[in-house]
Amino acid sequence: MAGYIKKLLLPSGETLINVPADRPTLMALGFDEVRADELVMQTESSAKLESVISARRTLYVAEADPLFLEWQYDETPEKEKAWRDKVAEIKALYPLPDRN
Repeated sequence: MAGYIKKLLLPSGETLINVPADRPTLMALGFDEVRADELVMQTESSAKLESVISARRTLYVAEADPLFLEWQYDETPEKEKAWRDKVAEIKALYPLPDRN
């Protein structure tokens, strides 16, 4: 399923919003094959990044933030380690995609 390009400057100079990020649509709007493929890949890459960040955020709120608050309250090295370990675990579970 294709994502959407939030804001797209066409070769003609017009700006469109929420354009489907699929090759046939982009080519119909005046982009050549190479540029259409680049735009599709950029959209897919952005979607992956947003997905990973969202998953991380969910786990931070549910699992890491309570440990952080415990550490802030107790101020013990053990609580700090538990919090930092949980953050590292979440980052390992949802690594950021390569940005090539």
